[in-house]
Amino acid sequence: MTAQEKADELIDKMYYIGRYDDKEDYNPAMAWERAKQCALIAVDEILHCEATEPSDTDWDDCGATAQYYWPQKKVDAGKFWGDVKSELQSL
Repeated sequence: MTAQEKADELIDKMYYIGRYDDKEDYNPAMAWERAKQCALIAVDEILHCEATEPSDTDWDDCGATAQYYWPQKKVDAGKFWGDVKSELQSL
């Protein structure tokens, strides 16, 4: 999934949840903007969480030999979610 696809998916999920809040005063543009803001909040939370690295015991238990794989995955995930945030901000 690309960053753009993930940004669209997050907005869609937030939009459909929030559109039922104010049935009498429903405004699609405002609901979409609120969904965008909610998606940005979710991405910020993801970017600010601290992923824990598996211990040597965890690596041994799963039979892994590439113990340096995890730090690279953290970097890749950070870049992906940063790209999603950029896509959201550009909408």
